[in-house]
Amino acid sequence: MKHNACIAIGINQYQFLQPLSYAQEDAEALHGYLVGEAGFSPEVSLSLTDSSPTMWGNSTYPSRENILKLIDSLCSEHLQHGDLVWCFFSGYGVSYEGQDYLMPIDGNPADVPGTGISVKSLFESLKRAPTETVLVLLDMNRSQSVKAGESIGTQTAELARLMEIPTVLSCRPNQVSRETSALRQGFFAAALLEGLRSGQCTTIKNLDRFLSDRLPQLCDHHLRPKQEPLMVVNPPGKAHQVILPDSPQLVAAAVGRNGSMSVGAIAESQYQPQMVTAQINSPGPQSRETGEDLQSAPPPPPPNSAQGGSEGTNSVTPENSETAMSDKSFLQQLILYSGVTALALLIGVFLTNRSVFLGRGDGTKQLTQTAQNGAAPSVPMVVPSPVSSNPGAVPEPSAQARLDRARVLLKDGSASSFSDAIAKVRKVPANDPLYPQAQEDIERWSLTILDIANGRAGGQNFQGAISAAKLVPDVNPPIRNQAQQAIALWQGLAKQQQTNDALLKSAQKQIKRGVASSYSKAIEQASQIKPGQPKYEEAQKSVGQWSDTILNIAQLRGSQGRLSDAVEAAKLVPSGTSAYANAQKAIATWKTKLQAQKKA
Repeated sequence: MKHNACIAIGINQYQFLQPLSYAQEDAEALHGYLVGEAGFSPEVSLSLTDSSPTMWGNSTYPSRENILKLIDSLCSEHLQHGDLVWCFFSGYGVSYEGQDYLMPIDGNPADVPGTGISVKSLFESLKRAPTETVLVLLDMNRSQSVKAGESIGTQTAELARLMEIPTVLSCRPNQVSRETSALRQGFFAAALLEGLRSGQCTTIKNLDRFLSDRLPQLCDHHLRPKQEPLMVVNPPGKAHQVILPDSPQLVAAAVGRNGSMSVGAIAESQYQPQMVTAQINSPGPQSRETGEDLQSAPPPPPPNSAQGGSEGTNSVTPENSETAMSDKSFLQQLILYSGVTALALLIGVFLTNRSVFLGRGDGTKQLTQTAQNGAAPSVPMVVPSPVSSNPGAVPEPSAQARLDRARVLLKDGSASSFSDAIAKVRKVPANDPLYPQAQEDIERWSLTILDIANGRAGGQNFQGAISAAKLVPDVNPPIRNQAQQAIALWQGLAKQQQTNDALLKSAQKQIKRGVASSYSKAIEQASQIKPGQPKYEEAQKSVGQWSDTILNIAQLRGSQGRLSDAVEAAKLVPSGTSAYANAQKAIATWKTKLQAQKKA
């Protein structure tokens, strides 16, 4: 029996890295769609998250051991020729010494090769599976411990090309994959699920077309930096592989109520195969983008996607229904505008002929004389200018003007600009027709401020994160509470950061040049900073540098013939550092020489 299997991995609560917000939700949503709507087999579809249930009698907690064990079991025992397999990962990715790694929940940036899962090993496992169609989707968030200049994704794209495994990266190597509170998802997962549910992504080529168009749109709509997916397919013919099974749910998504095919289905039926060549591009000085970038004309905008509207699942609405609603709305607006115009004219007549209506002055005489002559009074029809009870007052701006001015403020993308925009929009009165739009903008901009704060916290700028979170207004209680909880957490981390910073400075003061024991004391102090605490990566970097210095001191003593001093110095190199293995070898060599000297 043919199986359609998936591996969906999503990790939020890392042991040694800053927690993510929606990686687990992304994996659960995709797994739920593939099994619940796309017809994937639940008995061979794995979900590995912080809280997923057991599978095949094994824990699905996304540790390195469990992930490797379950993937190997799926590929070697549960798949057969002709099966379809999806592999999705949402979590941290690290590039270390030119190799790309996926970080499991117990992945430690201090030991990436020992605790991470190399993309190469993942691809090798998938390559051994007796399947015809494999699709890998990697939504790799950059870890703050990644060294400057190292771009996650470059090696992955090259491996995908060489091993001929169709792979989609959530962003290009010189970009950053992001998640947002406004969508309660990562941008990549949101675009992916929207495309799948639209019925437009039945092949690899269709998927690339949709994501290439929709993902940047989502980022732009939420005022976040551009994120562009990178599709790697080699050989080119694999671009036309079907990546979703035929199921009643998918057929329903692709066919409208009147029995006609959807835009995506029509595009696929009319699509003529083209030669697509895998290639290596160089986007800029920071990194290289490797692999095939499928360039094609973007698909039509997703149905029912309007500026400021919902970005969830698209739906098909009959054309006659849309026309009826349009006509009804036009008639309602026509009646409303006619009434307003008539009221304005009546007010103008009254104000212009106030003396006539109130029976004062010459107007009374004129009205009497006109009545005696049997002629109807002549009332000039004049549209009045706006009248204010206070002639010197500046008229209040309209709701539309407030919204327009607020959006102009958002161009610099700072938290304070979103706060200023919210302050302007909050002045739109509740009885104004644009009030619902104003409230929607306030909620979206509040979530964006929270995103900015989370980004600063991810970079361990906790004071900046706190300052940004304090700008979240009290309009929406759930968002405000979320901001307040984050502030409380970051205040504790900020204090811990200050403590650890003082500890590192104290350790630095311990060092005396050329004295191995002083470096050892500094390492002892810096090692008090535990994994997951602020300044941990900086402390580990210092420990590594000081360990190298101790080894250099020991080697200098050994070259001077001071073998006993060299051995004592080398013993101070702590285990777990890159210098430890060389230190142990040097100690063995020097001890052998000392024994030879004693015998002589």
